[in-house]
Amino acid sequence: MSQEQDDKIISEDVLYEKIDHYLMAFGTDRSLLCVSELDGFLTALGCSMQELEPDTWLGAIWGADEDQPVWESTEQEDEFLSLVLIMYMETMNGLLFGDFYPVYLEQEVDGESTLLVEEWCVGFVRGAKLIGLGIGGDRAFFDEVLAPVRLFGTEAGWDKLDMMVDEEVAFWRENLEPSILRLVQHFHPEIQTTTKDGQTRVLH
Repeated sequence: MSQEQDDKIISEDVLYEKIDHYLMAFGTDRSLLCVSELDGFLTALGCSMQELEPDTWLGAIWGADEDQPVWESTEQEDEFLSLVLIMYMETMNGLLFGDFYPVYLEQEVDGESTLLVEEWCVGFVRGAKLIGLGIGGDRAFFDEVLAPVRLFGTEAGWDKLDMMVDEEVAFWRENLEPSILRLVQHFHPEIQTTTKDGQTRVLH
């Protein structure tokens, strides 16, 4: 690979930092607010039976029609679109080739780091609603595999979590990723989805 080609490759940290900047600068209360939410949103899109054109979901990142950003320049709009499509392809390729790496936030309290899955789940729920995921078909199956993401990604779920003891919360957290993998394989049985040593991509 030439030096020029190498220089054009954006690092994961820079990709996430730039996307976060745009989401915070141009987002509203109805927008996806961070890269973790965006990754969950894109993962839900990857569960669709059909390949989705970007025009069908790009606007949903921001919310309703009135929430669409007013870009300062065409270059700015083009850069955001390019960054999101890079992340979309990374997410789709990860699912396609069996590497599932959710992008979670990380919180440090009293010197101990904790992964926060709520933002990722909020994004997933948003994407699931957009494509009608879980509507029709085997309702019992969808209720089962979507239960963890609904717990951590909806206000009704948060109310239920508040009533649980730590062991129950940990149980549902541990079942989050396996449940998403079951969902992906339900729609794409040809994909052998795995995680590598339980790794996730973490944003600080």
